[in-house]
Amino acid sequence: MNESVILGDPRVFIGVTLLLGGLASFAAGRAVASTWRPLWLLPLYGLPLAFAMRFLHWSLFGEPLAAPAAALVAYAWTLAVQGLAWRATHGALVKKQYPWLI
Repeated sequence: MNESVILGDPRVFIGVTLLLGGLASFAAGRAVASTWRPLWLLPLYGLPLAFAMRFLHWSLFGEPLAAPAAALVAYAWTLAVQGLAWRATHGALVKKQYPWLI
């Protein structure tokens, strides 16, 4: 199957999903970690972000709203970026809070 059928226009995918969604996901991951919340909350925070990315694709660029493959890709990207941000921020907080453990 063709990638453009699944993900739509590559420029829109890069701009909305990878760039805007990645920045929002990074901010969400940092926010969860900086308040000492657990890692298992990230999927709960990532779901609305993935829906928002799909909504932007649909409302601004006329791509299909109910595209399951594109929604799964957006959700996976959200979880990956959130996880990286959470790990980096949580590691820095642990290092600052408990310097004798390192």
